[in-house]
Amino acid sequence: MTLHQPDALSLPKRFGQAKEILKTTSRANNPNWYTDALGINIQLHIFVGSDTGAISYIRNMESGAWAKGPNISPEMEEDPSLLKPVLDGIVKEYLEDTSKPGLGVILYVADEFATAELGPEHQNPAEIEELRHLIKENPSSILEDRSISNQSHSWRLFPYPGAASDQPFATAIAFTRRHEQLMQEFRDYGNLKDLPVRTRAISAPLCAISALPWLLEQKPENGFVATYHYPRFTVLSFFNVHGDLILIRTLQHHGNIPFSPQTASAILTTSASLELENPHIFIIPMAGAAPMGMSDSLASMLPNSQVITLSPTSSALHIPTAPSAASNQNDLGVTRPWKWSDLTAQTAVESEPTQAAAPEAETAIPGVTRPWKLQDMEAVAMLAQVRLEVVSTTNPPSASNSILAESHTFKTLVEEMWPIQDFLPPSEAETNQYPDQLEMKLLKWSKYIKIAAAAIVVGIGCKISINLVSAMNDPAWGYQASNPEFTIMQLKAKDNEYKRIDNLLSDRSRAWSNFELLSRLFPVEQNTKVDDFEYSVSVNGSNATNNRIPLVREWTISGSTDFKGREYLNELGSSDGIKKAFNDVYLGTFDESFNVAEDKRPPRANIKTKMASSARRRGSAEEVLPFTFTMTITQRLDDKDPLTLPLKK
Repeated sequence: MTLHQPDALSLPKRFGQAKEILKTTSRANNPNWYTDALGINIQLHIFVGSDTGAISYIRNMESGAWAKGPNISPEMEEDPSLLKPVLDGIVKEYLEDTSKPGLGVILYVADEFATAELGPEHQNPAEIEELRHLIKENPSSILEDRSISNQSHSWRLFPYPGAASDQPFATAIAFTRRHEQLMQEFRDYGNLKDLPVRTRAISAPLCAISALPWLLEQKPENGFVATYHYPRFTVLSFFNVHGDLILIRTLQHHGNIPFSPQTASAILTTSASLELENPHIFIIPMAGAAPMGMSDSLASMLPNSQVITLSPTSSALHIPTAPSAASNQNDLGVTRPWKWSDLTAQTAVESEPTQAAAPEAETAIPGVTRPWKLQDMEAVAMLAQVRLEVVSTTNPPSASNSILAESHTFKTLVEEMWPIQDFLPPSEAETNQYPDQLEMKLLKWSKYIKIAAAAIVVGIGCKISINLVSAMNDPAWGYQASNPEFTIMQLKAKDNEYKRIDNLLSDRSRAWSNFELLSRLFPVEQNTKVDDFEYSVSVNGSNATNNRIPLVREWTISGSTDFKGREYLNELGSSDGIKKAFNDVYLGTFDESFNVAEDKRPPRANIKTKMASSARRRGSAEEVLPFTFTMTITQRLDDKDPLTLPLKK
């Protein structure tokens, strides 16, 4: 399938291309198309450190198993046809029986490392996120060297979490593009096979720096310098007394010398500028044994510093291989010193002559032997010494249980993923060819959306048809008005009759509303006893106007109370007190006759109290109620009130 850039296509053609991708690929069903290379279950980790080839490992993230990977030779970068059978073997061995296959390819590049300083106008740590984005697009715009471009190298920012305010807070790391075609070949293979192949190219020295807690359990009190020795260069990383990174320097190895003769002087002068007094010097040989004379050279020029050589192959970072196959626990994690030959393409380890070949041996991955067994001591040793950079990427520093892993530097590097930045990501032109995950899901569900929309339209049409048939069958459908004015007059007469009857039937004297009034006037806590309660409604016919008869409502309540109750009665007898009581009844019963808002139908209360003649009894306890009272509440409904009675001839 030939794809075109969506921006160059019209909207219908762009939609047609997306539908074709949906139809011919698994991008809508396999989430591995949108997963990072380090998040896919089956991973191919490739370490490149020389011109003679690369070592690789295959990791099954779900089971935690590791296996020796295929031989990746320099010729494979030049001729993709040589890479195809290797990938075919990996697919057949690991992905054939998977419902949602995927392969993550992680390339660790250690054949080149260079740094560059930021321009003087870009020395604000608060801009680090913006600079992190700018350096990918246009590195010359923020670097001190304006001649730098993206043509031959890819640039990324790397922070110094421990830098002081007067020191550089970050540096720029250069990454060669010589392996960009290899990454493209991996992705092209996946597109051709409809198999998600996700790639990530990272800098091996940056991963090695973040793996330092796997080598150091404690942090020296006076700071230290970690010297990573690679075949072509040496990386110097300076750490302060808190175990935080404050500077990175790189020294190239020119000619055939095993290490740069300026290493000691570079450490001495840089430590002095960073105010590190007699820091520990750790030599970490990343290509085998440390070069002869390197330790002595550093010790002679830095006599007050401890010079210690760490071995990445004798630390706790070993990943045991096939422990279930071991009969003796002492055989697990067998190690041997790294050799320069470890960085070259490894030859396959043949099985014992006495052992029959496995049935699937003829379909084995080129350059990969059968699953390791304890008898393969060379293979066990090789896998037990997974590269330090790979360990750093697949295991967080906190897993090392080192105090150094708790420093601000290593927490920042892990949380913000600085060491695993992708230096060779797919280009925008490559990624724009395919819809993203959300667009693929929308395309996948678009046919169901169309069916649902069609069903809705049909349902609406049926509903309209049924309503139309019902309306046509109604007698009103054939109605024809002969005299509109006569019809209007009849309707007005009916409306007036309806209003009259509705008024007669409206609530004017609901008994339960009056009982509600009584209970709200005299709550229990007022210590008042009601002896008699009367309610009456009378007609004030002498004031009838507007064809309505005014009404007079009257409540008469008598009883006895004490001193506290008499004070309450005085408050209740006020205009505001009785209005509040009526309003409470209205809110509780929605009886409109008790709605006294806006001064309509206001109640009036007249309360008379006097001394009682004898003691009163209340409940089961004897209590003296020294006062008797008589309350008369009057409410007038004038002829404008809608609750009054209408007159009729």
